[in-house]
Amino acid sequence: MHLWYHAAVSLLVAVVGVLMGQCDAQEGPQVVLPGTNTMLTGIYLSFNESQYLNVDTRMEAFLGIPFAEPPVGELRFKNPIKMVDLPSTYPATYDRSMCPQISPVDDISLVGRDLDEDCLYLSVHTSSPRPNNVSVVVWLHGGGYSIGAGSDTVYEPLSLIAFAPDIVFVGVNYRLGVYGFMTSGDSVAPGNYGMYDQLMALQWVHENIAAFGGDPDRVTIMGESAGAGSVGLHLLSPLSEGLFHQAIMESGNALCPWAVDTNIERQVGFTREIATMVNCTEDDSEAMMTCLRGVEEKDLTRAQIMMTAQYLTNAELLYAPVVDGAFLPDIPMEIVRRRGFSKVPTLIGTNEDEGTLIALKVYPSYVARQIPPEMSLSEFKELIPIYLFYYSPMLALAVEQWYVDWTKADDPSESHLSSFVNWNTDQTFACPTEAMARAMADTGVPVYRYEMTHDPSQSIIAGIPGWLGAGHAEELQFVFGWAFSPNLSNIVRGQTEEEKEMTVQFMRYWTNFIRTGDPNTPDSDENYPEWPRFTVPELEYKKLSLTMENDQAMRMDTCSFWLNHAPSLYNYGNSDDLYEEWRQEYAEWKNVHMPEWSEEFENYKENSDCNSP
Repeated sequence: MHLWYHAAVSLLVAVVGVLMGQCDAQEGPQVVLPGTNTMLTGIYLSFNESQYLNVDTRMEAFLGIPFAEPPVGELRFKNPIKMVDLPSTYPATYDRSMCPQISPVDDISLVGRDLDEDCLYLSVHTSSPRPNNVSVVVWLHGGGYSIGAGSDTVYEPLSLIAFAPDIVFVGVNYRLGVYGFMTSGDSVAPGNYGMYDQLMALQWVHENIAAFGGDPDRVTIMGESAGAGSVGLHLLSPLSEGLFHQAIMESGNALCPWAVDTNIERQVGFTREIATMVNCTEDDSEAMMTCLRGVEEKDLTRAQIMMTAQYLTNAELLYAPVVDGAFLPDIPMEIVRRRGFSKVPTLIGTNEDEGTLIALKVYPSYVARQIPPEMSLSEFKELIPIYLFYYSPMLALAVEQWYVDWTKADDPSESHLSSFVNWNTDQTFACPTEAMARAMADTGVPVYRYEMTHDPSQSIIAGIPGWLGAGHAEELQFVFGWAFSPNLSNIVRGQTEEEKEMTVQFMRYWTNFIRTGDPNTPDSDENYPEWPRFTVPELEYKKLSLTMENDQAMRMDTCSFWLNHAPSLYNYGNSDDLYEEWRQEYAEWKNVHMPEWSEEFENYKENSDCNSP
């Protein structure tokens, strides 16, 4: 894409935004922010869908509302500062810039919208006429803490609001990658700025959402992938307590091995590498961070893109939240063990084939192919040290023994891709979710767990069904009702009639939970399959599929391995000396003691009186 084209499109979007602001200043909905003289002017949006939702309605949207000062210059790599100096009139009629990120095409794909460090904005969608004192949902987007935006079109809540007009939806931008999570490992730059951005957005909602018809005491925080990891961290953070009252976590939570980097030295090493790439080589943290604050955004983003390419095959995320002693006071597992989290109704789950996301990292050229790659047994074994989050030689051997289908291991033509996918689904998503769901249910709060088992006919990745199955993020097309949205229906144009009916069921479960903390609370006279509460020892959960049946003990055989057996193997065998000692003892037992014992046993059988008649 030529730069002149990009510039022209950006100029056009800016002009249209100004014109929209001028028009809507007279015709659009208006809100005065509490405690200020600022009047926001939004836009009206029409929505019509007669076949499945049976709605013909109008909504109000307030877009691009700043909730923090632009985190630029001296505010780069610092916690956000509350935005207080807004003009008396503000055109909330178009989305502002997305935060800088590692994907250099994102600023083109969304109709030319720019990437800019001045990106701390949120949007509010309501029905029209505006509701009064209704439930609120705050959406935290995914993208590995490195890409995406709350204002991304794929998170447009038009179908949700049309389906449930008594909900107010808030989408949030937060800083990403180096801008959101770079740390010097000390008080100079402790990291977690992106988490503090989310925290400030939640505070904004608490102070202002009543003016949009929302109830600040009925707030659900909801996210997917890194957004779900973020939701999980707010559950653990003492700073977020009281700012939300329910939680929805899709394909992620604070116990996922990627959600927090507990190795602060690793993160500091990344910071030093980036600093070297942009000629900020000072040893002193203060001097280094001062230098980094002076680097142009395009140069810093380019350095991050180059560094991301170097670490593409790593299991861990390049930049992630850390234990900073304030927002996150301790390692997530320790907080969960002592039940030090907000105890709120929770809807939590994963998809059956989450691990195909990791397979795409191994085989990126297969992103647009319908047939899966072939993975040999030797390749599977070689990938274990790379994608095992907590590596030890003994744990690696155990993973190999557990996941390889040994009835087919001798066949050189057999692919072991499914073993790789299952292992990564369990390790990375499903079993940490099992642990989090059990911990929350143990406190007595309502917990509703799911596994999406339906393989979409239209994948959200590359738009083809392919081999990804019920893969990572595939539930989004159903939760957000893409098939019914005029801006998104073309992405899933291959959806079947049965899938569209299933989408309505998804939306009913989600919106019921947002409103009441229970996905089963009916919003009509229609009957639909009950979603059982997750309890121990019953372990019931919902299988999100065309039939929406229930099941018990999801993946408990493998999750028992990851939650009970794997930690002891890692703790015992996480040093080369221990492993070598164990290997030598095993070899001696196998090659010396066992043959000796066998020989003695054979002699015993031949000479024993037990063989006498």
